[in-house]
Amino acid sequence: APIGARFYRSEEISGSWALAPRGVSRSLPDAAETAAIGSITSHGSKWDSKGKHHTEINQDRGCVVTPFAGDETALLACVFDGHGPQGEQVSEYIVAEVPKLLEESLLERAKAEGLSSTALLSDEAVEAALSHAFVTADINLRESKVPSYKSGTTAVVALVRAGRIHTANAGDSRAVIGQSSKRGASGVRAVALTEDQKPDSPDEMARLRAAGATVTAASKFGPGRVWSSPTGGCGLAMSRSIGDDIFTRIGVCATPVTSSCALLPSHKWLVLASDGVWEFLETER
Repeated sequence: APIGARFYRSEEISGSWALAPRGVSRSLPDAAETAAIGSITSHGSKWDSKGKHHTEINQDRGCVVTPFAGDETALLACVFDGHGPQGEQVSEYIVAEVPKLLEESLLERAKAEGLSSTALLSDEAVEAALSHAFVTADINLRESKVPSYKSGTTAVVALVRAGRIHTANAGDSRAVIGQSSKRGASGVRAVALTEDQKPDSPDEMARLRAAGATVTAASKFGPGRVWSSPTGGCGLAMSRSIGDDIFTRIGVCATPVTSSCALLPSHKWLVLASDGVWEFLETER
């Protein structure tokens, strides 16, 4: 676990609510009076053509880390959705690697800038640290014993600190914030903080094809995919991920899309989830 932090794995808090420390309300500045943490995860299942039911390995991993990088008010939330034959091994490796690398990068940047706390870092510095953590985790994964040639994971991360929310996303997992309606209206509206990186989205398709990739658009037969060879081979339904080494030569990369925004009193909740949720629920729902 990062220095001085309480590292909660998704399976530890699944089906319950936890605080840091567990069961004790924790105040966060510029947010609601208390912040609660919850998680749910489940393996997949499907029926084959003969009517036989099959359960699948749960390749999802997630964590919440707080405090973070020496900041008592900071909270890091992560979701990693593994895929491929050994996707659960990849997400298991990355769920520990990304928080460690991100903390190291934030602390190093604060020291280099002569800052007394990582809470004083600029948005640009934090986003650079997030990108560094993703890309370095991808390199370390490739050099590890974890099989990642045809296996990988999505990665969506939200760092809440110093009145800001910083996100990084590679793949089709998503971060969504719940914001109170304006002008006294009741209810909370959902606002996406990240955008799914699909192979057939215009910008990503152009980037992949410039790298020599074959990309097919979504159709009634399935989602858009980038293919490992012009004649087919392996297909990947996202344009960025950690791992998936077979696709790196044709533009699939671990470099995340990052963003930062203010943490407002009107923000009521933050959800990070894999496409196992977003395939069935639109952000607004």
